[in-house]
Amino acid sequence: MKKILLFTFLLAMLTSLFAQDQGGTSEASLLLDLKKAKAAYEVTKQKYENDLKLYNEKAVSLNDLNRSKNELLTREVDYQKLILQLISQQSYITIEKAVKYQSSTGEKRVKITLQSALEGNGEYLEQFKDHFDVFTPEMRAGKVFNIYVSIVDIENETILGSPYEYRIPSITLGGEGVADFELLKDVENLKVSLNYYNRKDGKNIYLKKDASVNSIDIASLQFSQEADLSSQAVYGLTLERFSTSDDAYRLMVLNLPRQITYEFYDETSKISQIKFAQGVNTKNLSLRVYLPDRDDQEVVIDQPIQFHVVALTADQYSRFEAHASEPFDLAKMPDYCSGHEALELIPRGKGKIELRANSLYYEINTDEKVEMTARVKNAGSRRLDNVKLIAENPMGWTTLIVPDLIRSIDPEQEVEVKITITPPNGGGVGAQEVKLKTEALADNRKVASEDKTIRIQLNAKTSLVGTIVLILLLVAVITGIVWFGIKLSRR
Repeated sequence: MKKILLFTFLLAMLTSLFAQDQGGTSEASLLLDLKKAKAAYEVTKQKYENDLKLYNEKAVSLNDLNRSKNELLTREVDYQKLILQLISQQSYITIEKAVKYQSSTGEKRVKITLQSALEGNGEYLEQFKDHFDVFTPEMRAGKVFNIYVSIVDIENETILGSPYEYRIPSITLGGEGVADFELLKDVENLKVSLNYYNRKDGKNIYLKKDASVNSIDIASLQFSQEADLSSQAVYGLTLERFSTSDDAYRLMVLNLPRQITYEFYDETSKISQIKFAQGVNTKNLSLRVYLPDRDDQEVVIDQPIQFHVVALTADQYSRFEAHASEPFDLAKMPDYCSGHEALELIPRGKGKIELRANSLYYEINTDEKVEMTARVKNAGSRRLDNVKLIAENPMGWTTLIVPDLIRSIDPEQEVEVKITITPPNGGGVGAQEVKLKTEALADNRKVASEDKTIRIQLNAKTSLVGTIVLILLLVAVITGIVWFGIKLSRR
């Protein structure tokens, strides 16, 4: 009866496997070999039993009996090898879930849930119980032992998880095993690689989000920035949803001084709330922070300002508004918002030079000099160092600047300088230009210079005697004309 059941079972397996596609041809071939080995085993077993009876009746020799026994053992081993091979091929591990989540410390992790698909193995064991002594402990226990799991980048086959390979000691028949990895590279899909019973298997998986929490992961690569006063700093933000809800989230910035304003942008559109579409779990935004023109007690140059970007649901925003007048406790951040990111802004002063003079146009004779006063002012928000005035003169001209080097000028302060411009002896007359340039450093950065151009009209020197003679001649001519006119009128 057992033989009939076993034969019926193997025949059913063979029929089922032949009905499958090409992927099952190896198992079908194995079943045919198993059937052939079983028939050979049954024949040698019957022959050994017959030879044993004949040996007891002194009809065959001991050598003949030993040959029959050795042949039986050989056929039995061949048969058992095929049984073990067939059973080992039925051991299968399925990937139930692959969930991406965020730990309490903020690191991104992936949890892989595996299940043993050995439901048919019990039937195999029952059918082959006459050869139970050849089964391995794994087969007898109904478990799959030593499953090695790793998560791999689909594009370049690089391991993405820590540990690089996770060992699950065993999974009971129909039971589950869990492998938990730290995600070393943030991806939305990956390959789950399995290695057990000398079998390697891999599946490309799109990661699910953990539906047990309603959280938004906010990250910025430029979390700390420097910006000059009266300028702006732009933070690129990546928001990733770890939730299955379709809530809208309000974006806010906390703990910024009131003098600093901000705006959120989605590409070119200004926004204050976001909502994730179906199947979309990641959004890229930008935060623009605008600094005031001047520093004060709250916005101090070179002093970092710590602040937070938060995402709030409607309920969280209502609770936050109720405590808006109270100092915000950063320790309660997870209770008040769905996601947050700490950012840093370092205000930097900006140096600016202003060179001012009452007049930039002069007329002099060839034997005269231009003597003028100018003021160098620090119109920026950072101290100016090593302020130097340089003159670019026409050929033969000289310019004396006192002082020509100013060690430092504080913001809103100015320094007076004396400038003397001397034309060359025997030079020609006409219009000339002298350019004044300024050089300075602010926080070891070169400050853009402001150039001024002084225009000078150089005239020839006139003789005093000649001028008096010309005047006397002019007076004589006028007197003669008047006298002549009087004479004519009397006639």
